[in-house]
Amino acid sequence: MSEVVFKIGDIPVGGRLILAPMDGISDPPFRAITRQLGSALSISEFINCLEYVHHKDKHVQRYTFEPYERPVGIQLLDNDPERMAETARRLHEIVNPDFFDVNLGCCVRSVTSRGAGAGLMHTPERIEAIYTALHQAIPQPLTGKMRLGWDDEHLNYLEIGRLLQDCGASMVALHARTTKMAYNGKARWQAIGELKAALTIPVIGNGDVHTPGDAQRMLNETGCDAIMIGRGALANPWIFSGRERTDVPLDEVFDLIMRQLNAMLDSYPSGALQAFRKYIKAYLLPYGIPRQEMTALLTCSDLKEFIAQILSIFTVLSMESPAKKD
Repeated sequence: MSEVVFKIGDIPVGGRLILAPMDGISDPPFRAITRQLGSALSISEFINCLEYVHHKDKHVQRYTFEPYERPVGIQLLDNDPERMAETARRLHEIVNPDFFDVNLGCCVRSVTSRGAGAGLMHTPERIEAIYTALHQAIPQPLTGKMRLGWDDEHLNYLEIGRLLQDCGASMVALHARTTKMAYNGKARWQAIGELKAALTIPVIGNGDVHTPGDAQRMLNETGCDAIMIGRGALANPWIFSGRERTDVPLDEVFDLIMRQLNAMLDSYPSGALQAFRKYIKAYLLPYGIPRQEMTALLTCSDLKEFIAQILSIFTVLSMESPAKKD
């Protein structure tokens, strides 16, 4: 393990770059890849506790992880303290993660409308009840990932951050946008620095980090303990190794694409090819693939043909690359 940078409770973390938990993105194959490339820990896609208590088997694919991914956290999404506690208790017995993370940042309307995700930031008393119930149910440390607040008139990240610390959270991550901003506009890094100055537990910054240079600037400007990288990792998981995407050679990109595709075929009970489309689109984005060619690839439903098209694309790119260097 690398030199300890910070701790989640008593759990040492040996790095400053972390893959952010993202629904439909941070699945087991992608988490494993980013962990191998240098992400300091793994956090699952959220487990919707409202669904989990009735359909446990549907969520196995979300919380599966490899031993080398530890420390591993499982993220919980809900607004009901007892249901979240029961879900955590079951997952503790099944997979024994290193910590549990509470989702206070999901901005999807179907989530916030029932008071879950970012909707929890409206109800500090419910947040307190959730952390109390979780502490009583499981022995692992608890963390939380939140936003600035609902909108510019309700910026309560400092209040909620202090509350999480008072409730025994061992780490807090801040996506420096409001719920209303969703993923639009510029992330407000100053708020990350303000939260770091206000708390004694580790603070993780999140928002608008797409390159190693961005990551270093966030660290310098905010003093945060580490950085969660979300959408910026989709096209460049090598960012966790401190590499610009332009520095990654074609053959390495191709090898990772095939490795991830094979891992998804192994781990997904069905729909692996469809789920992989968002990744292949991101990996190929820097190359300016003609729209017709990209559309043919993204609508292909036959595995052999899909692989053949990828091979064809990379064959052409490898032939063109010497000319691009001149």
